[in-house]
Amino acid sequence: MKALTVQIGIFGRTNVGKSSLMNFITIQNTSIVSEIAGTTTDVVFKQMELNPLGPITLFDTAGIDDNSHLGSARIEKTNRAFDSSDIVLLLCEAGKFAEFEENIVEQAGKRKTPVIIVVGKTDLKAPDDVFIAKIKERSKHVLFFSSVKSDRDDFLNALKKIMLEVLPDNYIENYLSLRNIVKKDDTVILIMPIDKGAPKGKIIMPQIQTTRHILDLNACAYTVQDTQYQTALNSLKVKPVIAITDSQAVKRVAAVTPPDVKLTTFSTIYAADKADIVEMARGAAALQTLKPEDKVLISEACTHHASEDDIGRVKLPRWINEFAGGRVETKYVHGQDFTEDLSKYKVVIHCGGCTLNRKGMLARLNKALEKGAPMTNYGIAISVMHGVIEKVLEVFPQALKAYKEELKKG
Repeated sequence: MKALTVQIGIFGRTNVGKSSLMNFITIQNTSIVSEIAGTTTDVVFKQMELNPLGPITLFDTAGIDDNSHLGSARIEKTNRAFDSSDIVLLLCEAGKFAEFEENIVEQAGKRKTPVIIVVGKTDLKAPDDVFIAKIKERSKHVLFFSSVKSDRDDFLNALKKIMLEVLPDNYIENYLSLRNIVKKDDTVILIMPIDKGAPKGKIIMPQIQTTRHILDLNACAYTVQDTQYQTALNSLKVKPVIAITDSQAVKRVAAVTPPDVKLTTFSTIYAADKADIVEMARGAAALQTLKPEDKVLISEACTHHASEDDIGRVKLPRWINEFAGGRVETKYVHGQDFTEDLSKYKVVIHCGGCTLNRKGMLARLNKALEKGAPMTNYGIAISVMHGVIEKVLEVFPQALKAYKEELKKG
């Protein structure tokens, strides 16, 4: 899944050779190569294994210097790729490093994204020492590339060496909040309701990933529906260290969870693994001051066909109105639609973000905070509105502390 990979964006001018670089790395004709400028009209994705990094996703983006009407749409999509790129490969030609390239370096810098400059088409023109010195002022990580003359193994080995240097440790070793909660041989109960919104014959991504994490920790996962939770508690000889539930069942589950058994939700774990749970908890405090006619943005990262009891479109608006004691103005957006004026919202409630990587989720959180809009996610928000937030955040003490401190500010 793309969200679980290291994501590398290839950026540069139109016709600089981004598609050739993409195809060179992947050994596939993933991107169309043409002498006609602007051939790449959308962001093209390709996944591959690049050990020891594991799976990576490459983005071949459209050129950033297309001034046509269609070009503005291409540029908007290219700019979005900045938000999810863990690394930026900035492709340029010898002697050409000006406003367009400087803008890419600036955009990456704003997002604290490492930049590797790749000088392409070196078979046509080799860079001189003055040019190399200039670009090394922008990034000390520089590679040289020719689709005709470069040796692929040498290029990839050099690229991997730099990537291992610039990526934070948590991109090489999975960021896993459960590591601080669950130990070897512990028992964990996973509560997964099979309701109208559940995909037929499948379980959803947060539940799959959490199950895998527990197995990776050499712990025991006991999976039940919410209607069998009490039965599971009664039948276990060893008390579970924690119960992890679907957010929509958290109120029912919390009511029968023993005081000495920890409880949280899949979505709350995602707030820790994919974003900043302290900020998400702090943002959730804004729900306590909601009143009728306030504005709330509900945002989902993926696009799906809504069921009749859809959580984002139906359940959350209903719970928000009940919690605020009147009609709150809620707006629902999905997919890439996270670009409007966020400052007008009392709070932004985002999904867990299973289709986003950590970089992409943090980018959305930072956008909201920059506009003064508190942001939280489904699991934390639902726990607040159902009165069980302190129990759910107990396993994340810093987040619970931030939530309580924000409440005191009123």
